[in-house]
Amino acid sequence: MTVEGSGHGTQRRKPIAFEVWLVAMGMALLILFAIVQRMLLGSAVSSYLHFLGVPLDDIYIHTRFAENLAHGFSYSFNPGQTLTADTSPLWVALLAVGGIFTSHLELVAIVISMLAYLTLGPGVYRASRDVFHLTEAHAQIAGVATVISSRLVWSGMSGMETALAALLALLVVEEHIRSRQRICPRGREAIWLGLGILVRPEFMFFAVVLIADWVIMGIHQSSQWGGRKYIRTLLLLLAVIASPAFLLPLITRNSLISHSSVVQGAHITLVPNFRYLWFAARILASNNLIVFALLLAGIWLLRTDGNFRMLYLIALGLPILQAFVAPQFRQSGRYFFPVIPLLIIVAVAAWERTARLPRLIPVLIMLAGLIETGRWSRIAAESVRNINDQHLAVVSWLNANMQPTDTLAVDDVGAIGYFLNKPVIDLTGLMTPPLWPLQHEQDSVWRAARARGANLFVLYRRLNPSFFAEHQDSLVLQQDFPVRLPLASAADTTMSIYRLKGTHGS
Repeated sequence: MTVEGSGHGTQRRKPIAFEVWLVAMGMALLILFAIVQRMLLGSAVSSYLHFLGVPLDDIYIHTRFAENLAHGFSYSFNPGQTLTADTSPLWVALLAVGGIFTSHLELVAIVISMLAYLTLGPGVYRASRDVFHLTEAHAQIAGVATVISSRLVWSGMSGMETALAALLALLVVEEHIRSRQRICPRGREAIWLGLGILVRPEFMFFAVVLIADWVIMGIHQSSQWGGRKYIRTLLLLLAVIASPAFLLPLITRNSLISHSSVVQGAHITLVPNFRYLWFAARILASNNLIVFALLLAGIWLLRTDGNFRMLYLIALGLPILQAFVAPQFRQSGRYFFPVIPLLIIVAVAAWERTARLPRLIPVLIMLAGLIETGRWSRIAAESVRNINDQHLAVVSWLNANMQPTDTLAVDDVGAIGYFLNKPVIDLTGLMTPPLWPLQHEQDSVWRAARARGANLFVLYRRLNPSFFAEHQDSLVLQQDFPVRLPLASAADTTMSIYRLKGTHGS
């Protein structure tokens, strides 16, 4: 693309970087998401939000940790109770820094995730061209396919750390391939990898694969290979940067595994969860069917290229590993969204390797991406609406009706803890670790909550049915907060507030 300028009476043309157009396209899609969201929300917007809402309660967990960290209350949800119920310390730290400029940390989260998403398109374009040596035209298609990737646009609007994780995944792999081509590891790889571990635990898989690749390379090289000393430096640098991800759980629970991972069922099985593998395949296919078809073709077409084999190993290996270790069906599969840019690169590279595919491919890629992105803009907006209908509406009720002597126990703590700005008892055991071992016996959870003084309960009746069924005679319903279907992000269609009989307000 060019623009015209003048000089000494003559016309001359100046090139405009393709990256600018990718950023502009990404901004247009973010605006599309915002427009659809506002259309669905209408005038029913919480006073806590200026313009944008968030699709997951987890964003408010991040902001609560960041708020406490910024105020000197350590890495905690309830002030001063340090725990690893948030596995993204770097994201929390970034939000805490954003608190210098505004108290609305949920807006800080959205802005940072937007910036990470807007960087992805140009990043994939440049990596495709400069590192994987695709032609300019194919590199441009890879950049466009990244920008119109529905799950990545969702990540950019979500306020979650997902878009940043995708960007770090791209930077880590790009730096590894660059260093690999020079046959010498460099410090930047350790820096990106360490930051990735501080954003998402899944980067430990990246670390294992990339370090193993360097070790194998060192074994095959001469014993005089100078890269050996750099590997030791790389490992030391990685350990220093990533250390908070391991020191926090070590200090708080005498383990290298975070409390959040334990609550989410982290364990290793000998047989993969095949339902999760099918779940992951369906998401990757629906994200862009043309890209997915090219991805499958690339398994054969790119089989002799070591760099692309590395991409396949990481990008497809992550969901496969997750099928063995705590597969997560929650939140639309966002836990493997960070590998999508890598999959786009190999898919476009596979297309470049064959001359038999029609030139209509770029049009089909764009059409498939835009259709799915349009569909996901509505899904994201419905998720935001559900969060507002339940979580923020509950916060509004509690602010109006909660008494100073009340002690609150809840099933879903994020927005309630963040906006209410009061300590809460987490009945699921995530933010109240002593309740986690009791989850198999809900009567014990009830007794433990009551021992802590709980007399006001925010419950999903169907989340732990026995908890409500066994103790409903002791509770008085204050109000139900249903969501408008389709259900996208809640544990139940109705969140309810109950008060203990005989306490004030019942």
